[in-house]
Amino acid sequence: MSLSTQSNFLLVYPTMLNEAPMVLGMLAPILREAGYKVFSLVNTFKRPLEIEDFIEKAREVKAKIVGISMITFEVLKTHKIIKRLKDEGFIVIVGGAHPTDCPEETIQAGADIVVMREGENTLKELCLYWQGKMLLRDILGIAYRDKEEIIVNPPRPRMEITDLPMPDLSIYDIDLFRDSENFIRGFHRIYTSRGCPGTCTFCDWKVFGQVFKYYPTQAIVDEIKRRKEQYGITSFSIADDCFTVIPERVFEFCEKIKPLKIEWRANSRANLITLEMLKAMKEAGCHSVAFGLESGDPETLRKIANRVTLEENIKAPRFAHEAGLEVYGCLMTGFPWETEKSVENQIKFIRETWNAVSLFQVSGSLMPFPGTAIYRQYVEEANFKNYWLKPEHQQHGIQIYQNYRNSYAISTFYQRYLFDDTYIQKEYFFKYSKGYKKMVRRLVLKIGEHNLLFMFPNQRLKQKLYLYLARLSILVYDWFPELEMRVGGFLYGLFHRSGERSGIEQLRNKRRGIAKHR
Repeated sequence: MSLSTQSNFLLVYPTMLNEAPMVLGMLAPILREAGYKVFSLVNTFKRPLEIEDFIEKAREVKAKIVGISMITFEVLKTHKIIKRLKDEGFIVIVGGAHPTDCPEETIQAGADIVVMREGENTLKELCLYWQGKMLLRDILGIAYRDKEEIIVNPPRPRMEITDLPMPDLSIYDIDLFRDSENFIRGFHRIYTSRGCPGTCTFCDWKVFGQVFKYYPTQAIVDEIKRRKEQYGITSFSIADDCFTVIPERVFEFCEKIKPLKIEWRANSRANLITLEMLKAMKEAGCHSVAFGLESGDPETLRKIANRVTLEENIKAPRFAHEAGLEVYGCLMTGFPWETEKSVENQIKFIRETWNAVSLFQVSGSLMPFPGTAIYRQYVEEANFKNYWLKPEHQQHGIQIYQNYRNSYAISTFYQRYLFDDTYIQKEYFFKYSKGYKKMVRRLVLKIGEHNLLFMFPNQRLKQKLYLYLARLSILVYDWFPELEMRVGGFLYGLFHRSGERSGIEQLRNKRRGIAKHR
């Protein structure tokens, strides 16, 4: 196969977001180096897109190849986009966590090539293939169709990311991500490494693996400085799964970042910090740290292979609080082995860390993503094989309302503001006893009671109001499970439908204007 290196390449993110997805920006420099002109299209809450909008964009930019970044969310819609693109004659490649776990499925949906795991080096070799300089069978980490047979090549070894370019932010329409305070959402997100030493059974950690790979510290500091100067960003999020794997690297980063006088936050495992490290982070501008605590139940911690003890989960937030940092605690529930006692232990853990943790995660009901050990272990027993291909599972993410245009139609007040227990209460994946679900409701209220103190400090009346409305929402849900969602969804749709139509129309008018001036 041979395509001109002057061919246009469209990168697409079909799942609705409110910030620029850095994955597209990370691929763009690879394509530009190979001679391609790169465009992007991201589905956003500010400008929601329908299937035909993706096709129209590919036509508008005269793309030869369309690359889609895909997750386990609205899989059927993404499959329809793939099919429509193929009907129009575009070459379609698909990458991301979901096609990594389900390459044959994605090829059957119409994709020409699936890129599994890390994509940069694979994409470099695919560029050589499109230029007629390499054969598909020699490219590791891809799946493709050869006549009637689907071929899945051997996996590509983990790559060194030292020499990778930083994301190309010029491919994004920044107005889509600019908020009312002129902050460009997504541009604040910095990845300094890949890989996590954890082996959690609910996580698809094999996508990047356990081996920790990282950029040189100076390259990260230079990139933060560039974004600050070019886009006015002064508050950053270090988006690594675990920033604190190598202590020396953390201290080096802290020393080098101080002169920039920025604010930043980071993620860590509870067993990979010290009080000294947290104090150094605070002095260097870090204002918040998120810990993957996951559970306050020792048995659950053992079964999810978290490799962190309950004592470490208690100690880490207290150290961070002592260092002057805000603490975000990630908790999960809904594991099939859990009992009422398990949830009771969670509530006890919340009480023990009450003053140290600023905010507990509001979404933590277990979702068995493909590629996880939990999925493999329970898929037959719980009968949820390929659930993502069923229409009723199309808007399912970590929070059920997270990427949905009308969140009021699929969630209740208490699920949005306290804790989203939809998967548990509706038993989407596992069966639970009435006693267990009742105990989860106690957990939901305890998390809400705690979080409202942080969300509305010194506003006791507002805290009580939200808690009262949450209890009312729970009561209505128990008696009439769909009532609040039907009313809320209808009212939201009634008042926002015209705005959504105008958003799509603005995009189409903008395209016409671009085409007119070419």
